[in-house]
Amino acid sequence: MKLKDLYIANAERRYSAVKKIIKENITLETKPLTKARDYIVAILLVLTIVIAFLMVGFNIKYFLISFALIFGFFLLFIFGNKAKIQCDKNTLNINQGFQRLNIPYKNLRNVYIGRVSGLFFFLPAFNYNLVIRYEDNFSFLRELEFSLLCANEKEVEAFINNFEIEQKIEERYIQYEKKKNIRKILGVIFSIVLFILVALYVIPRVS
Repeated sequence: MKLKDLYIANAERRYSAVKKIIKENITLETKPLTKARDYIVAILLVLTIVIAFLMVGFNIKYFLISFALIFGFFLLFIFGNKAKIQCDKNTLNINQGFQRLNIPYKNLRNVYIGRVSGLFFFLPAFNYNLVIRYEDNFSFLRELEFSLLCANEKEVEAFINNFEIEQKIEERYIQYEKKKNIRKILGVIFSIVLFILVALYVIPRVS
């Protein structure tokens, strides 16, 4: 099942609590190197185009800096998209980068697929995330999000279906989502205002 279909089919999980896990030792692992290997032809094509542009008015300094930046972005992509999430007997174990977290099932509240929208080359684009919502030691709701860009769709389906959910909507989670959306909107507004202020400060000095 495609991630889009999984997102639609499991929409009710967003506001319903996890009741229990069905099986132990179910693992979801995102593998950016495997994803990169699957798209190696497209990556080489883009790299060839970049090299061609850099060869116009060739400058060894800019050439090496550009390649260092490309290599740095590639490492960030690998490091940022590699994660392993496993259902143990009593806890949900999460490994991502330097982050190691074990969430007891009694604190686990939601496991669902979320959708993140944005622009890719000025065109609307969507990415899907695995969202894990849990309660901390002070009973505050927290969320962890993991990009599913480098995940196997069959593994995602098996993992998400391993959590049995309550057949009722939790009002607390609806309110949490509303507050989260308000924070996102305020963040976007703040970023736009900050960009305008910086532009108004920089442009007169440049011209």
